[in-house]
Parts: sequence; structure tokens; C-alpha cells
Amino acid sequence: MDIEEKIDFFREMTLKTADEKVTDQLESFEDTLKEALEDHKAEQRNKAAIELDAEKDNLRKESNKHLAQLQLQQQRDLHKKQQQLKEEVFVLAEERVSEFMQTNDYIELLKKQLQEALNLAKGEDITLYIDPVDSDKKNMLEKHLDHDITLSERPFIGGSRGVIQSRKLLIDNSFLKRFEEEKANFSFDKAEEENAK
Repeated sequence: MDIEEKIDFFREMTLKTADEKVTDQLESFEDTLKEALEDHKAEQRNKAAIELDAEKDNLRKESNKHLAQLQLQQQRDLHKKQQQLKEEVFVLAEERVSEFMQTNDYIELLKKQLQEALNLAKGEDITLYIDPVDSDKKNMLEKHLDHDITLSERPFIGGSRGVIQSRKLLIDNSFLKRFEEEKANFSFDKAEEENAK
């Protein structure tokens, strides 16, 4: 082998070795790039998943907040409507009581209430009261009970009251008291339960 051939052989070997090194380096670099790309993709997927979860959480919180506001508004509206209906119910009840007060049943009720108050007094001094609107019934009730009856200075819608001073006892059978008790304890849930019975 002459020098030219040796130089050509050396050149070919050098080029071949250089090509192999370059190819190895390129493959290694390509593998590194692929690995970096996969890492980047995985990182982006994780980041996107975290952002998605955070956004879902935010949407859930916003939805819950909106739902709570809606429920609160519905409760306010319901309460307002219930108050309005409650007032209407009691206006109607007062009208019915007013109609009832024009009947003989009402007179019998007054007689019964006043007699029970007298019985409770057991001979002690008792002051019996009727509502000013019942002034037309005063004389008839006094004759029936054989006891004085006083017209109350303060209206109490109807019914009767009695006071036993010695015991400091108020016997309150007034319709006003009943209305106040019913208004204080009235709820539509109770009304539904009563109607279901």
C-alpha cells in the first residue's frame, strides 16, 4: 500500500469514525430532545390538569355561591309571601269572629266563660269584663249571672275577662289573646299538619 492509498484509507477511517461519532451524538441529542419534549408534554399535561381542577373548583364554588344566593332569595320571597298570607288569614279570621259575635252561640259562649270565671272565684270578689262592642249584651248577661259586669276600657275584640284581685289572677278568655297566641305560634307547616289530621 502506497502513501496515497494509506492517506485515502486514513481519510476514510477518519471520516467514518467522525461520521459515527456525529451520528451517535446526533442520536444522543435527538434522544435527549425527545426526552425533554416528553418531559415538557408531561409537565404541560400536569399543569393543565391542575389548572382544570382549579377551574372546576372555582366553577363549583361559584355555582354553590350562586345556588346559596338563589336559595336565600327564595327563602326571603317565601317568608314574605307567608307573612302576606298569614295577614290575609287573620283578617279573614277576624271577619269570621265578627260574624260569630252576631250569633246566639256567641251569647252562650259569653255566658259560659263568665260563669266559669265566677266558679273559679269561689265566692271571692271578681270583676267581670266584656268588650265595649258587647255593651248591648251587658244587662242581659248581668241578669243571667246575677253579677255586675264592667265594660272594658280597652277593646279586646270579644270574649270576656275576669280579675280576682285577692289572688292577682287574670282570667283572659278574650279573642284578642287567642289571636295573639295564634299569630305568635302560627306557621304554614303546623297548618298543613292540622289539615292532614
